[in-house]
Amino acid sequence: MAKKGNDASNGPGSADVHLVTSDVDQAKAAKWFERGRELGEKRQFDYAIEYYVNGLEFWPDAVEEGLKPLHGCAVARRQTGGKKPGFKDTMKRSMTDKNAKQALLNSFWLFGHDPDNTNYMEGIVRNGTRLGAAEAARWAASVLLRALGASAKTSPKQLQALAQSLEQLGDAAAERDDSAFAASVYQMGVDALNVWFRRNPKDRTAESAVRNLSTKLTILKGKYQGSESFRDSIADSEEQKELHDRQRTVQSEDRLAQLISKAETEYGENPDDERSLRKLIDLLTRQEEEEHESRAIDILMGEFERSKDYRHKRMADDVRMKKLVRSIRKAAKAGNQEALKQAQIASLKFDLAVFKERVERYPTDNRVKYEYGVRVFRAGKYDDAIPMFQTARADPKNRVGCAMYLGQCFFRKKYYSQAITTLKDAIEAYEFKDDDLAKNMHYWLGRTQEESGDIDSARDTYGKILQMDYNFKDVRAKMDALPPPG
Repeated sequence: MAKKGNDASNGPGSADVHLVTSDVDQAKAAKWFERGRELGEKRQFDYAIEYYVNGLEFWPDAVEEGLKPLHGCAVARRQTGGKKPGFKDTMKRSMTDKNAKQALLNSFWLFGHDPDNTNYMEGIVRNGTRLGAAEAARWAASVLLRALGASAKTSPKQLQALAQSLEQLGDAAAERDDSAFAASVYQMGVDALNVWFRRNPKDRTAESAVRNLSTKLTILKGKYQGSESFRDSIADSEEQKELHDRQRTVQSEDRLAQLISKAETEYGENPDDERSLRKLIDLLTRQEEEEHESRAIDILMGEFERSKDYRHKRMADDVRMKKLVRSIRKAAKAGNQEALKQAQIASLKFDLAVFKERVERYPTDNRVKYEYGVRVFRAGKYDDAIPMFQTARADPKNRVGCAMYLGQCFFRKKYYSQAITTLKDAIEAYEFKDDDLAKNMHYWLGRTQEESGDIDSARDTYGKILQMDYNFKDVRAKMDALPPPG
């Protein structure tokens, strides 16, 4: 790897370093990435993440080839109950290592095992900047900005730190005459500071920070405005900004209205373009506003009537289901028990109709059958739910979830022997031993053992749960209520 400035791989690194990866190292990295892809397809996510990180050691700036696939594996791993890094992991893999490259690799590894953790995103931004892995730092900054913008708990310090890192990246890019890159990261820095300022409109420090970085961006654009290549690059940068704004969860009303208006125009000019339709629907449903969501449903149902393409009704039903879930949250927050009960009934009734229809439309889709089975289970129709889960467990993604629900169905039917066998087999086959799904399977195993009269086994199972999570559900109370051994 050729570098200018400090020795980024062995020293502390600084923002004036720009990392360049040789063809030889890119080829080495590609082999690791290819193997990581193969393992990811086999759902061996822990191994896949290790391979991607090993590849990034040779090519830290490989965003498309390594970092984005790493993120994809990380999200899939999380969805299957993957365990987050523990205290020992964070101590072993320090993101403040004096070696900038090692600190960045540690950040990649931790992010791969907990992709929602903003501290790990910050680690990639910070250490990517130190090492000179500008592309990796910029990509991680975009992910971090979306996460911070979507969270009500984001602190001004986090937004300020992100903006400072982006400004460092921009300054370094401007010095090496990469003006388009500089403009893109300056703009992201302005976006981060604007989130801070919108949430704290009376904070003069925030206002000043926005003004200063915006001025630097304006000066950069003015300095290079005579360059055709730069004007083209800035146009690309503005397009990227629009894309970034479309993907943000939190936006100003004016900016959102602008984006919706533009998307509606594009859709009106190209009504048969599925991408234009999806862009418009995404914007209309982004901030969970009733008026916009109703508009999205009307558009989708109109498309369904016109084209008879069931995908459009499916999208409309998804919006309706989200609205019903939101009404449940609203009633629960208000503490209105009768409203909560009615909202839950309405949501379940609609879900049952939707997924029944989807099973009929997609008779070989076991994931749809799983979702329908969950709703049938919630409705208390265990005889109908059991065959649905037995069929749906052919899909590896939901195999363990199906087993847990089957165990509960057998428990409700008082088929205790079948419940115990189903849950024991699922626990033994499950890769993760102490996540929420594992604890739930142990819980229902313990409940079944207790109800069947096998008190010693129930005591042992409840004891295992207490060792994993002392405050899980009512396990302590159930353990204390069991007759003493012997």
